Amino acid sequence: MIRVLLNSRVRGATPSALLKKAAQAALRGWRGDVEVSIAVVGDRRMRSLNRAALAHDYTTDVLSFHHGETPEGTLLELIICAPFAARMAKRHGLTAAQELARYVVHGCLHCAGHEDDTPASRAAMWKKQEAVLRRVMGKGYVGSGEVT
Repeated sequence: MIRVLLNSRVRGATPSALLKKAAQAALRGWRGDVEVSIAVVGDRRMRSLNRAALAHDYTTDVLSFHHGETPEGTLLELIICAPFAARMAKRHGLTAAQELARYVVHGCLHCAGHEDDTPASRAAMWKKQEAVLRRVMGKGYVGSGEVT
């Protein structure tokens, strides 16, 4: 079973149902129980967390953490940045909700063992990510065409 918990710390509507659906789709086929905690944060909080976690002093789109096994199952944590998503969505002519869903899928794929540290692995991960997003969003999905 895939259990998704969402906590938004930003003003405005958060597409909770979409983000939960995106996490479940990205982790489909996961063996055993998994709990995914998703926090939606603003720029300052994301920059602070990125600095603390990775020593990168800038705002990023998503941070993902695989905290390992617990008696209840695997514990995963995603932190996504709503203002970053809004900026990127505007740049690519997408909705902010779709961009946030992309961050959730991307973070879940990292937690599932996918990497994007080489051009080949980045292209493979992007292909998987886009397939999941098409499945989640159906006809309303518009790909950005950009491998980030």
